[in-house]
Amino acid sequence: MRVAKVASVLLVSIAFHSVRATLMQGKCRAGLLSCTDRSECINLNYVCDSDKDCRDGSDEIGCGSCSSTQFRCADRSHCIHNRGVCDGKKDCPDGSDERACGTSVPDRLQRSNSAKDDVSLGNKVLNVPGVDSARARLISWFKRRRKSGSTVDKWGFQLHRVAVALHLANESIFSPGNTTGQEISYELTIQLLHHLSKDKKMSSQELALYIHAMLVACMDPRDFYGLNLVQELRKRTEEANYTNPFQILVLCNSGDKMTTKDVDRVTAAYDSQRRPFWTDTQALSSLALACMSTKSNLVTDERILKDMLQELKKHQFRNGTVDNLKTTALVVQALLIYDSYDKDFDIKSALQSILQSVSGNVPLLNAYYALPVLTGNSLLNVSSSHCKVTPETEAEALEKALNVNGETISVQFSIWLGDKIELARTWRLKMHPNNSIYDVIETVAKIDNRQKVEYNVVEGKPFVTSLGGIEDDPERGIFWFVHLRNVSSDGEPELLQQSPVDLKLRPNQEIILWYKPAPWSSHLVISTSTMSS
Repeated sequence: MRVAKVASVLLVSIAFHSVRATLMQGKCRAGLLSCTDRSECINLNYVCDSDKDCRDGSDEIGCGSCSSTQFRCADRSHCIHNRGVCDGKKDCPDGSDERACGTSVPDRLQRSNSAKDDVSLGNKVLNVPGVDSARARLISWFKRRRKSGSTVDKWGFQLHRVAVALHLANESIFSPGNTTGQEISYELTIQLLHHLSKDKKMSSQELALYIHAMLVACMDPRDFYGLNLVQELRKRTEEANYTNPFQILVLCNSGDKMTTKDVDRVTAAYDSQRRPFWTDTQALSSLALACMSTKSNLVTDERILKDMLQELKKHQFRNGTVDNLKTTALVVQALLIYDSYDKDFDIKSALQSILQSVSGNVPLLNAYYALPVLTGNSLLNVSSSHCKVTPETEAEALEKALNVNGETISVQFSIWLGDKIELARTWRLKMHPNNSIYDVIETVAKIDNRQKVEYNVVEGKPFVTSLGGIEDDPERGIFWFVHLRNVSSDGEPELLQQSPVDLKLRPNQEIILWYKPAPWSSHLVISTSTMSS
């Protein structure tokens, strides 16, 4: 991937300054709880998890075990006396004490304490004591990975896995207004920019992990600032002699067109027997084939998949494990297909072994595979279907922002950083012929509010002094300059000293906003040919 295609590093300074709680209006939607100060809505799973997620700490108030004469509210925020259950008055903030009131109070109390350990596995619900506390513990463990004192790299290099695990535990983390989800989305963007801007050779597996994370974070992997990451992964898959089945699963979850060759790749990976990762690969192959079996353009043999799943069951030991915690959790994810765990597999022993393994210090990969299982999910559930609005492509955003009617001209607007153009970002626009360069700059800011521009007004004319929080730096001698050249030209662009409001557009013009050291020397070239008459 060429550096010129990569989004500007401007996002680095913008993203984390942009992450802040938004004042919530009205009630939080289902699955979220409003903090007492109403500053934000948080996931119900974050209530009473020993981490203060609300600024006022209200999510950790009133926590602790409910007594035998108390009823725990469904959102786990309060314990109320059993006399308050079904008395016609809502004592729980979520009103759960007044639901299902046809059941006797003692049964309600017992069910409120036991149902929290229910886990839905496919079409069945199992009650596994300790599941609820293990879920909360793992969610808290993932959240504690965040570096509170850091301004960048808050979540670490495994952020893509953190995003997927937290989503599969509860998809509302990436709902509008959830500041944790917003922060993760911003940092995912920054990490990808870092990987791509330095032209590093990101492995196909790493690329696949980021695509999965983008799906759950409601980011469009087909239009990451002009880059189609799904297409890039497909290209690498076609060029490779051996394909990790995880890549096929990601392509399938991303909605890419699957082929019989992909089926062959997956079955070949399943049969490859590459120890010591054989069972892990078989589980991933089963998940990938299960995803492909749902595609209308493919006809797959269901018997092959069922044989794969049956083979996986043979790896279970008497204590319930399959090799180790990571593999056990991954195999259980695969056996959720067709409820295959229900025969010839001790699912309760497997779940108990997972619970025991996550009770202490747990490696990230183990937590990444285990948490979805404890919520009845698998990597097959990774998608963007939970996103309220389909991710908007840049072309759609441009069309909406410009809404240009009548005669237009095509221009190109670029942002360059550094004297050697370390990073660049380009937009292609259709504008009215009588527009100025100032109009182009403001249009791009309208399309992407991270490209907000600030000006100094000199003699009534605006001059760019800041873009996306990156300001003119007189001590270092680095400033924003406007340059022009023809779109088809690879030559040196011409430096302009006029205000953008005085520079009228011409067809096939490239407007460059360049952050670079000031050229205070004799070779300074000032163009007047593009000034307005």
